[in-house]
Amino acid sequence: MPQIAFLAGGSGAVGPTSGGKIHAYNNLGTTPQQLVGGNPQRVSITFHNPGQVDVMIYPGADFQGNPLNPSSVALGGCFRIPSVNGYLVITGECQQSWFGFTLAGPGGNPLSIMESNI
Repeated sequence: MPQIAFLAGGSGAVGPTSGGKIHAYNNLGTTPQQLVGGNPQRVSITFHNPGQVDVMIYPGADFQGNPLNPSSVALGGCFRIPSVNGYLVITGECQQSWFGFTLAGPGGNPLSIMESNI
């Protein structure tokens, strides 16, 4: 029977890891757009909003697999990330695609995303 061994102080990763899974956006606007594709090895995902307007983040589908299509007047399924250094960390069941949009402004809002497989 195969065994998995970890070095003391090691990450304990059991799958593809490469580090550097940072996604940088500088043009997020009021039109929803895909931010991160699906990743079956993803264990956590962090969204950070350094911009001046709130950002709405949502998964591509609900628990039954139905596509989500929120808007600024229908925010069900969204997570709000407040402006000026707001952040959201999702762990566990976060492997699907993630989308987002701002609640105001012509665009140009920044957003940083970091994925982790460990």
